[in-house]
Amino acid sequence: MKAIFILGLVIFTQAVFVKHASEPHAAVFAQLEALEDHPLGKKILDTIALQMKNKSPLSDIAKMLQDLRENLVLQQQDAELVHVAQEADCEAEIYGYNRRIDFASNEITEATIDINKYTADIELLETDIANKEQQLLILANQEEQLRQKRAEDHASFEERQITTPKVVEALDVIAAKLSAIQPEADAEAVLAELERVGGNNPILALVQLASTFSAEKLQNVQDKIAELRASLEQSIIDDQEEEVQQQLNFEAQIVEINEQRAALQSEKADSETKLGQAQVQLAAAKKRKYDAGRELDSATKGKVAKEAECEAWRTQYARDTEQRTVEIGIIRQVEQILATKLEGASSYIKGRIN
Repeated sequence: MKAIFILGLVIFTQAVFVKHASEPHAAVFAQLEALEDHPLGKKILDTIALQMKNKSPLSDIAKMLQDLRENLVLQQQDAELVHVAQEADCEAEIYGYNRRIDFASNEITEATIDINKYTADIELLETDIANKEQQLLILANQEEQLRQKRAEDHASFEERQITTPKVVEALDVIAAKLSAIQPEADAEAVLAELERVGGNNPILALVQLASTFSAEKLQNVQDKIAELRASLEQSIIDDQEEEVQQQLNFEAQIVEINEQRAALQSEKADSETKLGQAQVQLAAAKKRKYDAGRELDSATKGKVAKEAECEAWRTQYARDTEQRTVEIGIIRQVEQILATKLEGASSYIKGRIN
């Protein structure tokens, strides 16, 4: 996608605008001209033209469109949440008025308050229980990952504990053999010996080759091998200490996870108990509301008023939803044109700048 945007920016800077193109851009021009008829479409094209004029990166234009579209989507999601809440409110209120047609207004009012309270409590408790279950799942995944990593690290440690001493042992063999050789041996004799040894004994071959060194070079080689051996021995000790520390850290993390798990499980059980109580209380409140209904005239007038308010909410919600859907469609159309028909779009908007 980034490559397409960069290509589009190059095309934007090079395109020549033709208002009424008779070439492949004619369809794009028609689409963009149609967008001009909508306030949002015209505003978007004005903004894109201004950004192009200011030589803004095409990625900024894409980000602007994405932000605008996502903002509308979020607005619609918020509107849907409000709509759901309003529908729930309408259902509860009308239910209350229907009960008041047959039962006393005072009992209906008190029962409605109880119903709303217990419904809210139940929603909160159910959300809390779901959150606790998700947190417990996360903890389980964290523990599994920790155990897997600890096992992998420990396996690597054990492998190093086997291979590193072998390297040290090999260095000891080399050092012992180097200390026994006489420097500055005859090169022809050494070559003959190397030919005899071949590749079957690399250490012996190395020793034979080292016998041709001067005494100073040979001593330097021996010193380097001694340093390497000491370094490897120290690395074994350091590795062991690090392994102990990593195991301690791992065990501490497991303890912490177990403590968190126990706390979450206890909280979840408490919420589940409260949820059962709230459900019982909600059922009792609904029965009370049902049994106590009175004042037919008052309840009927209240019901009519509420139905009018709910209908107004639904009408406004439908109108706003339709408008946002159209606007989101316009933005998606512009995004699609920029993503698939950049050359034609750049020519059109270039003309706006000119």
